[in-house]
Amino acid sequence: MSNSSRCGNFARAVTGLLVLLASLPASAGEFMTPEFARGEYRPMSMVLIPPLAEVMKDKATTTESMVAEAAGLEDAAGLVLREQLRAKGYELRILSVDQVNADPVLRQMVRSLNERYDADIVQAMKKPKDIRIRRYNFGDEAKVLAARLDADALIVSRITASGATGGQKTMAVLIGGSMGYAAVSMGLVAGDNGDLEAFFDGAVGNMSPEKLEREPKEVMSKITATALKKFPAHDAAAKYKKSWPQNSDRKVQDQAASDDEVLMDLEALFEETPEARVAEPEEVAPVEEQMD
Repeated sequence: MSNSSRCGNFARAVTGLLVLLASLPASAGEFMTPEFARGEYRPMSMVLIPPLAEVMKDKATTTESMVAEAAGLEDAAGLVLREQLRAKGYELRILSVDQVNADPVLRQMVRSLNERYDADIVQAMKKPKDIRIRRYNFGDEAKVLAARLDADALIVSRITASGATGGQKTMAVLIGGSMGYAAVSMGLVAGDNGDLEAFFDGAVGNMSPEKLEREPKEVMSKITATALKKFPAHDAAAKYKKSWPQNSDRKVQDQAASDDEVLMDLEALFEETPEARVAEPEEVAPVEEQMD
């Protein structure tokens, strides 16, 4: 059984962005606060919350869930992420599902953070540039868990994949459609104030069910490397500040938004028609999966 069934909800609404990215051979996106991007702050102790994955087999006429393959990607994700972050100078601790399940209090904390993250990250993905001005925060759910784990920052990861069968790929060539994909997203959450400090995602296309089944570590290595391409390195010789900016700094951060970003938002507003603004749907809550 995959972590997504054991540890909380899965934000399916976020997968649309990743599917869009996966339409390219390899693609990535990154959004960071100015302090993290400039190197003023670096987490000295990071903990990976058990990743959640959803994997589907995309046939010509139907789709079906690939539960075992989802578990395989979840298991590979921690090892791959730790290895690639170590190459950038970071040490990552992996919180295992067994550790979570062995402690009822910890289990509830992880579930609460997953539910809060999956609900709020949907809004963040509508305006990801606002990560730069610290608009997204995961509150006590993040701060209490980080304190319990003695972590400067938490990494919350989501994985989605679809393996296209031969029949589906033939249909895609003839009339269009998915050729399969694999995608990962990672949110870096500051432990002392709960801010979403950075968000990275990466995706690759042309994915088969057989590759997802037989080569989960290779798949995770490729999409993680794509996502972390612009993750800032940790310089062991640098003297980083010991804490993240506090919530009281947000007014200053809001005022520090660049003129270019403001102009981009205004241009997007004027390009959008009044009819489109009226027709825009309200945020839809992610579909919930209850924990065993």
